[in-house]
Amino acid sequence: MNTNRYSKLVEQLMQIQWILIRNHHHNHHNMGLMENPYRGQGRILKILKMKPEITQRELLELLDMRPQSLGTLLRKLEQKGYIMRTTMENDKRAMIIRLTDKGANAEIQDDKQLGLESLFDCLSDEEQLQLSEYLTRIINEWRGDNDKGPDFEHFGYGGFRGWHR
Repeated sequence: MNTNRYSKLVEQLMQIQWILIRNHHHNHHNMGLMENPYRGQGRILKILKMKPEITQRELLELLDMRPQSLGTLLRKLEQKGYIMRTTMENDKRAMIIRLTDKGANAEIQDDKQLGLESLFDCLSDEEQLQLSEYLTRIINEWRGDNDKGPDFEHFGYGGFRGWHR
């Protein structure tokens, strides 16, 4: 590959990354708990809205996190009244996580509220498909078969399983 073309592509990818980060900080400043439905407490609430009752073990597997990290997030959500944890009747070591009414009614930001709705407006439908194909090829090449990196398809857009590592 031409060195100048390679450098330009890397620079363009870095600019896109910078723009996305800047957009994130600009649109999420002071949004609190629901700052990002794909990370932290917002991510857990989003999962619980899809499945209002789940064991802590199932949640741990879905999120691909360390037990201590999940425990911290759950403790914060419980203190704020968004969830409640109870032990299972048949196995006192297992915990069931349930949404409270407050948690079920909590508003979670969607992609439009995150400021991403116009990100690809400058591209035609065909160009968006081509870009998606190119990015998929790059991701697959760099991720490789043995990479334990993010499984973005796990929950559809925004699943971000393993993103924290």
